[in-house]
Amino acid sequence: MKRSPVAIVCMLEMLACSGSTSPPHRLAEAPIGLSSSLPVPLPSVAGPVPTATVGGDPESTARVAAMLKRVSQRRGLAATKTVPGITLERVALLARLRAHVDKEVPKQAILDEGAMDSLLGLVPQKFDYENAMYSLLEAQLAGYYEPEGGVMLLAADLDGLMAEGTLAHELTHALQDQHYDLKGLMKYQSGHSDATLALQCLAEGDATSAMFDVMAPGVILSLPDEMFVRQVKDAMDEGPGADAPRAMKEGLAAPYVDGVVFVHGLRRAGGWPAVDAAWQNRPQTTEQILHADKFASREPALAVDAPPTASLGAEFTTADADTYGELPLRIMYGEWMTDTDAADAAGHWGGDRAVLARRPDEVAFAWRVRYDPSPAGVYAEHAFTVVSAAMVRKLGPAKIRDATRVCFERPGHAALSLSLSGSDLLFTAGPALSADMTPRGDCALAKRWSQDVFGVPKTHTK
Repeated sequence: MKRSPVAIVCMLEMLACSGSTSPPHRLAEAPIGLSSSLPVPLPSVAGPVPTATVGGDPESTARVAAMLKRVSQRRGLAATKTVPGITLERVALLARLRAHVDKEVPKQAILDEGAMDSLLGLVPQKFDYENAMYSLLEAQLAGYYEPEGGVMLLAADLDGLMAEGTLAHELTHALQDQHYDLKGLMKYQSGHSDATLALQCLAEGDATSAMFDVMAPGVILSLPDEMFVRQVKDAMDEGPGADAPRAMKEGLAAPYVDGVVFVHGLRRAGGWPAVDAAWQNRPQTTEQILHADKFASREPALAVDAPPTASLGAEFTTADADTYGELPLRIMYGEWMTDTDAADAAGHWGGDRAVLARRPDEVAFAWRVRYDPSPAGVYAEHAFTVVSAAMVRKLGPAKIRDATRVCFERPGHAALSLSLSGSDLLFTAGPALSADMTPRGDCALAKRWSQDVFGVPKTHTK
């Protein structure tokens, strides 16, 4: 359920496979356009973090200027200022990346997302989430555009093809920044993950599509979306990242895969001007990214109240509250079923709100998902039927299973439940010990929690 970059190298390999000439819940706010493959151990870094001079280094800046001209012509956006270029040795580049993420994203937000994924069973118990995410981001790091200084950072050990692809992708971000204030738009905002992910899908889809136009003109729009999606996902299942948790890999790919499909839909309908129009009137939800008609109508999300946590005990307080959206919901469903079935079950998403609750030594999570209004709540009922059956197939026999509830007491894992009420689904996970995720709750508590959440039904219209 993460919102972070997939490797440009996968994208370039995909170009070769397609027959063209050889020449890709909370790091969405990490350096946009970061280029990495999957994953290798992060080297330790000693000494001060390198900083860029105001004008960059002359050789790198000249290299950046030449590519910026090419990207500007292909993308149809004029560069309004030069972009300083900095070439750094890999260890220094990684150190700068670490410093940037530490500055832009609160560490607790990363830890909270790791706890959430562990409670849901999307990553292993006792999983070092923070280091695993950094490894996924930083392995074979190629370079990135840093909006804070308007500078292009590039690894010193890249070959010509990789360097060109990285520059083409990242300098599209520079143009986005110059024309649409990418720096301001991508600032970390707690509680707005769905809107942030929708924006990142637009930004990464735009940059990836432009990169293809620079590297292999005329190829990418002729490639069926299904082939593009399959090749990128296949590339993520190979190499050193093959054993990374599925949800993490899917989250890494999402802005590129779904963002590219979204941007290509716009381009096929109206060319690059249609993409520019989307920047002027940006998608606000990932539902709008996934469904062209929802974006065309600018269908808003439903308002959903955060699940109360009183049933857990007085010492529990809300550590984080967020709206995740249809795309992360679909990624979670994909843990238990095929991609096609997950997309179907997540379709008709209307809105959601989730809470991560903590007390000194325990943590718990609840996610309330509201489906579009329908006669007798058939959209939510269909999703419950499909998802609960898939969970049983994947997780084994349920402790509780009836027409509106399924709950699992998994050995060594937090209790996990799914409940249905009207047009709403509710997932609860936990409580569990914060230190090692040892379960501290059961399905009886999960039932009381769901009854607490659904105790006073509220009507919302879309």
